[in-house]
Amino acid sequence: MRSSVFYSVAFATTAVAALFAGFTASQLFAKADEPRSVVELQRDHTPLDRSNTARIVSYADVLDKVTPAVASVHTEHVGTAPEGQRDWENMLRRYYGMPEIPEGEEVDPYIEQGLGSGFVVTEDGYVLTNNHVVSGRSGSSADKIIVKLSDGREFDAALVGKDPQSDVAVLKIDTEGEALPFLPMGDSKQLRVGDIVFAVGNPLSVGLTVTQGIVSALERTDLGIISRRGMPAMENFIQTDAAINRGNSGGPLVDAEGRVIGINTAIVSQSGGSIGIGFAIPVNLAARVMQSLVEQGEVRRGFIGVQLEPLDRELAQAFGLDSSRGALISRVTPNLPGDKAGLRHGDVVTKVNGQAVDSVPEMIYLISSEQPGSTVDLSVFRNGEEQSIAVVLGDRTKLLEGEPVVEAEPVEPEPPKTSEFVEGIEVAPLSEVLTAELELPEDLSGLQVVEVSSGSPYSEILVPGMVIQLINGQKVTSAEEARKALRVDGANALYVYYNENYQYLPLIVKG
Repeated sequence: MRSSVFYSVAFATTAVAALFAGFTASQLFAKADEPRSVVELQRDHTPLDRSNTARIVSYADVLDKVTPAVASVHTEHVGTAPEGQRDWENMLRRYYGMPEIPEGEEVDPYIEQGLGSGFVVTEDGYVLTNNHVVSGRSGSSADKIIVKLSDGREFDAALVGKDPQSDVAVLKIDTEGEALPFLPMGDSKQLRVGDIVFAVGNPLSVGLTVTQGIVSALERTDLGIISRRGMPAMENFIQTDAAINRGNSGGPLVDAEGRVIGINTAIVSQSGGSIGIGFAIPVNLAARVMQSLVEQGEVRRGFIGVQLEPLDRELAQAFGLDSSRGALISRVTPNLPGDKAGLRHGDVVTKVNGQAVDSVPEMIYLISSEQPGSTVDLSVFRNGEEQSIAVVLGDRTKLLEGEPVVEAEPVEPEPPKTSEFVEGIEVAPLSEVLTAELELPEDLSGLQVVEVSSGSPYSEILVPGMVIQLINGQKVTSAEEARKALRVDGANALYVYYNENYQYLPLIVKG
C-alpha cells in the first residue's frame, strides 16, 4: 500500500511539472501514429537447477575451527569518583544508619567496566581487538584486561599497543608454553560484494554467538566512526549485514573458509541493535598495524605535508574536470615532502600508485598505509593535464614544530577603501595594517572581503574577513584584477584564506 502511494505521488508530480513547463500530460507520451522503436531484451528462460546436488546445509565444520579462538575481553578502568558521588554514598549511609564519609576523605574509586570481543591470532597468545574495547571514555588504557576463551579458560592480558587512528589494539596473554587455538588471516583485498561472512563474538554478554551475512560493500570511508582526535582516521571499512551488536566489537569477521577478513567494529542503528548495517576493519590493515605495534611499539605512517579538501561538482567544473572524484590540494606546507616533490595548491590527486582516489579519506588512507621513506607515485591533474609526481614520504610521528608566534604591536587601522567585486560583495586590497589587525600570515596577499550584502547572490559563499588570493589560478590584488580574472558566465575557482585555512571555493557567475 505504501509503495502504490509513493508511485502515485511521483507520477502526479511529473504531470504537474510538465504543465508548468508548457506541456500537457498527453504530450509526455508518444502519439499513436508515430513510429515506435524496437527494444530487444536479453532473456534467459533456462529453469533454475533445483536438484540441490551441491547444496550446502551447514557451516558447522568450518565454525568448529573458528570459535575456540574467539574470546570475550573484559576490562576495568579505575578512575576518580564522579561529581556528586560523595553526596550519593552519604545519603545511602544515612538511610542504613551508617557513619557518613568525612569531608576531605577520599571516596572509593570509580570502576568503569567494559566488555568486548577479540580473537587469538598466534599460538603463543597474541590477541587482536578494537582500541575502543580496551580504552576508557577518556581514551586511557584499561587498568585490567581479562581474556576469556570459549572453553572457559581465563587469562590476564597485557596491552602490547593500541592505535586510535585505525581502532586496532593488540593484547598478549601468557600461555605458559601451551599452544592456543588461533585463527588464520585471509586477504581482505580478495573480497567481493556478495561473499558469505560470519561475525563471531559475545554480543550483549549472552555468550559466544555466530551470525551469518554477506559482504554488503567495500571501502566505506568518511563515516566518522573512528574518533580523529586532531589526526586523520584510517577508515576503509567492510560493510556487512551479518548481525553485529554491542559486545561484538573486536571479534572476527570470517569468510566461508574460516579465515579472518575483518575486525567487527561498529554498526549504524537508531535503536542500538543490529539493523543489518555493520562495519569491520579489513584484516590487511589490522595485520599491518599489529606488526608495527609488536615490532616497533608504535605505528609509523607516511605523510606528504599537504592540506586536502573534497571536490564538489562546481569545483570540479571550475578546474575543468569531468567528475568530482579525487582530492584537491588546498595548501602545501613549505619544506615538507609534498613541497620538495613539486606539488602545488590547486593540484587534484586522482591516483596513488595507480590506485584511483575517489575522496579525501581514501587518499589519506592510501598515503598513511605506506611506510615513511617509501616513494609513492601520484597522478595529478594540473592546468588541464594529467602528470605523474613521485613523493618520498615523511614520518607522521615526527611532524615539524611550528615557529613561536611573536605578537605584533597594536596598530590603529585605517578604514579600507572598498570596491565592488561582484554584486553585493565589497573588497579591499590586503594591507600590512589589515594583516596585523586580523593576525594573518605575513606572506598572505590578495583581496579581503570587507562587506557582504544580505541580498547578494554570493552571500552563502563569500563572508567578511575572507581573503581571496587567486581566481582561476591568477593572483589578484585589486578589484579590477579580480573582475578581469573572473569568468562572467560559468564556474570559477577561488583560492581563499579563512579561519586559518586555505581552501578552494566554487563561484558560479551568470552573465
